[in-house]
Amino acid sequence: MFGRRPRPVTQTPDVTEQKQEVRILLIEDSAGDVLMVKHLLGEVASDYDFAFTDVARLVDAFRLMEQERFDIIMLDLNLLDFDGVVSVAVLHGEKPEVPIIVYSGTDNDRVREQAMLNGAVRYLVKGQENGTAIYKAIENVLDNRPQA
Repeated sequence: MFGRRPRPVTQTPDVTEQKQEVRILLIEDSAGDVLMVKHLLGEVASDYDFAFTDVARLVDAFRLMEQERFDIIMLDLNLLDFDGVVSVAVLHGEKPEVPIIVYSGTDNDRVREQAMLNGAVRYLVKGQENGTAIYKAIENVLDNRPQA
């Protein structure tokens, strides 16, 4: 009787927000760069649930794409089995419906232009992009893809 009055219990509605899953095929031969991309995107508040699959070679990416569907491809230009923008052309020729974001250590306007001409929709430079920039590039690609 001499204690505090009990506070009314307020209930928070159980609202489980469903995030849209975005399946990203990350074609990257450096395990450190794979971890970095995941870490950078993990630091950003997102409306998406990113599901990464990573492979080190383009040939492995083609095998995987025969079995699974991906929303976006993130591609390094210097791989174990392909080097340069030819990998963009080959990927785009085989899977033109899947947007390609180049994520490369090569900061060169000519290479950037060639990658875009060969089918890349964005070109990001490793070490120059933070998680927000990578997220915005992905979000922009998703927002601008044709509706099925």
